[in-house]
Amino acid sequence: MTSIGITEREPASRRKFSLAWIWLSVALALADMLVVVVTSVVLGATYYRYVLDSTPPHSGHLGEGITFALMLVIVSGLRGDYRRSALLDDVRWPLDLWVAWTIAFGAVIALMFLLKSSLDMSRGVTAAVYVAGFVLLLVTHFVATRLVAALAASGRVRPRRVLLVTRTGASDAATAIAHDPTITASAFEVVALDGRADPVGDVVGIARDLQPDEILLSLPFQDAELIDRVADGLMVTPATIRLAPTGLSSRVFALSHEGVGGVVLARAPLDAWERMQKRAFDVVVATAGLIALAPLLVIVGILVRLDGHGPALFRQTRYGFNQTPFTVFKFRTMRVVEAGADFTQASRGDPRITRLGRILRRTNVDELPQLLNVLMGDMSIVGPRPHPVALDDAFQSRIAHYTRRHIVKPGMTGWAQVHGLRGETDTDEKMRMRIEYDLVYVENWSLSLDIRIVLMTLFYGAAYRNAV
Repeated sequence: MTSIGITEREPASRRKFSLAWIWLSVALALADMLVVVVTSVVLGATYYRYVLDSTPPHSGHLGEGITFALMLVIVSGLRGDYRRSALLDDVRWPLDLWVAWTIAFGAVIALMFLLKSSLDMSRGVTAAVYVAGFVLLLVTHFVATRLVAALAASGRVRPRRVLLVTRTGASDAATAIAHDPTITASAFEVVALDGRADPVGDVVGIARDLQPDEILLSLPFQDAELIDRVADGLMVTPATIRLAPTGLSSRVFALSHEGVGGVVLARAPLDAWERMQKRAFDVVVATAGLIALAPLLVIVGILVRLDGHGPALFRQTRYGFNQTPFTVFKFRTMRVVEAGADFTQASRGDPRITRLGRILRRTNVDELPQLLNVLMGDMSIVGPRPHPVALDDAFQSRIAHYTRRHIVKPGMTGWAQVHGLRGETDTDEKMRMRIEYDLVYVENWSLSLDIRIVLMTLFYGAAYRNAV
């Protein structure tokens, strides 16, 4: 691997604890809310005590403070003021803050007018909250920007991981990226393709190891065939892929604190905020499911054990996110299960499946132990179903973009399954159809889609069709 003034990455065991950018954004939003609420309550109480010489209302203007605070966070979020670029902007943040605060303040007052309601505040207190709130928010954001800059410089904030692919290693983009404050040496690698026997395979392997947020292809524009091969190979990685051909204006390499420049060839399936939403959904559903289904899980476990064909839980290695192996849990439904190259798919009427196993498979109850996989972080409630390793190895070279299904976590249920695309895949066409549905899910993920798939799994008959 070629690097230009860049040190090698530290082994995973030696990496320092780091924060994800999303948590800094959440912390700043909470700080904004606290500042606005406290300002509203304190100024309201002061006005009543020292100006009106009376007792403040029972609420103490808490409701008004919460209203202003929520509106500020909503406006700031929609404007992108909590994004990484805003947190690292040393110039524009005061103006951005004033605009957001003014819009939020005006929106609340306008909303009250339209609803024919009114704030339980005098005009003097309202004006004081606007001015004092802005001053205190300025102080808060000043401290926050300095703290974030220090954390980024020290590596305490998880840096953006960037993989730069070039022909020789030398590139204007390498110099620009090396000076970006959100990209540290330990999270930036340059890969030179010249002299490699298998350049595409090497780049994909390095990308899987680094797990970059961004991959920048800085290759000569005339090497269209090479660009196509490298880009196509990298489609199996969960990263945003950009093309910035060499020989073009240096502005093509312009960096923002959100991403490197260039033409976007593929976007990461989920950003930080979406990953947080999906993980929260997974944890809530898996925890609730384990608690609610605990009696059923115990009863089924006992019945499987009494069936006398081995342990109640069946464990098997599957490929997960980024094609990383993990151990999946299921209730045992077969008398014999082959491993490795001897693997044979279950089929309708398969004599290896026990009588109890047929019931468990047709009702999807055999999959319920995977709630543990979800809590462990290896799986998601919804996602492409994880296939046995032998099945993955057999099909990934026969079906285009097969491994792109691994750029999200595998799921207990999925878009393909609720459309009846489950069971034996004894032909390439059956597997190709399943992969098409998996990739539709990957490219169009949303929390509402996950909820829809869960409901379809529970109540839609096609989700149980073709079970063997």
